[in-house]
Amino acid sequence: MTAIQQSKGTLKSADIVTQVLGIWLVIASFGDGWTHVNRPAPETFFTPWHAVLYSGLVAVAAWTGVVVWRNHTPGTSWISAVPTAYRLTVAGVVTFGVGGLLDMAWHQVFGIEVAIDALVSPTHLILGAGGLLILGTGVRSARLSAGRGPIRWTAPAVMSVVLMTALVSFFLIYASAFIRVAPTHSYLPIPEGTPGHDKEELDLIAGLASYLLTTAVLVVPFSFTAVSSQRPPRGIVTLLVGTSAWLCVAMMDFHTVPVSGAAGATAAALLADLALSRLPAAQVRHRLPVVAAGIITLVWVGQTVGMAVARGIGWPPSLWVGAIVLSATAAAAIAWIPLWRLHSATEVQPAQQPPL
Repeated sequence: MTAIQQSKGTLKSADIVTQVLGIWLVIASFGDGWTHVNRPAPETFFTPWHAVLYSGLVAVAAWTGVVVWRNHTPGTSWISAVPTAYRLTVAGVVTFGVGGLLDMAWHQVFGIEVAIDALVSPTHLILGAGGLLILGTGVRSARLSAGRGPIRWTAPAVMSVVLMTALVSFFLIYASAFIRVAPTHSYLPIPEGTPGHDKEELDLIAGLASYLLTTAVLVVPFSFTAVSSQRPPRGIVTLLVGTSAWLCVAMMDFHTVPVSGAAGATAAALLADLALSRLPAAQVRHRLPVVAAGIITLVWVGQTVGMAVARGIGWPPSLWVGAIVLSATAAAAIAWIPLWRLHSATEVQPAQQPPL
């Protein structure tokens, strides 16, 4: 093994730098989004926030090169010098760079997107895929260091999970429950088949979908941290909820109702982390669907209280309570999947009988 691969401490230090540079990429992404939303101007590829974003990529590429250079032994190939956890990091840098070139060409041919289409543009999705590969470095290192055992949640590994969740939240911000704040909107029930029924329910349907999608964005990484180690890292719920909520709220320029909802959700996440710290680790893992459902219930109740204080709730109780119950059910179902896989993988197989 070469120097970096031999020293876990050295590789951990490298991971910290990589994840800090990942923060650069995430903040630049949300900053670019904030500019598009709040400072409309003649669109061009060459903007200050694009410069921040792509300079972040250059920094990541340069640092990855340093990691590989330090790991190289004279007489061996440079490919073999790439630490295992950094192979996808290199792929992410290349993907991001190619995506940037394609994005510039795309804008020259098709123009620059100015609304939701910017978040689903093929070239922007390529950038997002490259970003996820880069941001996943810390958790890949932790997984490889653990071997077949539980992951030890070091700072780079936790940062990795939180930053990947934040980037996913960025690309799904149009369906974020932290932004749509649908329960504060008025709702007039119109019977099926009556003129205006479909139009009245469009906002309601989008709101319910935002709860389900945002629930998935939060529960998937939480469940991963729970099943891959002895217990989730301390403060993980607050980190996931707080990062996703406040970055999205900031991108939309801190409007009053989303801010109040995010504050309520963050306070609820703190309570959830406090409750988790008092639960035995075995209970968290073995009752993960119940735990996930309880966490999501707390988060959305906290958000609802915050929105009620700021503006009031326009939905009838059957809707906003139903949305929370539906989200809790979805959270339990999502958390059950990795738990089921874990039980299946560790199930004791019957001993084979020796031939007669």
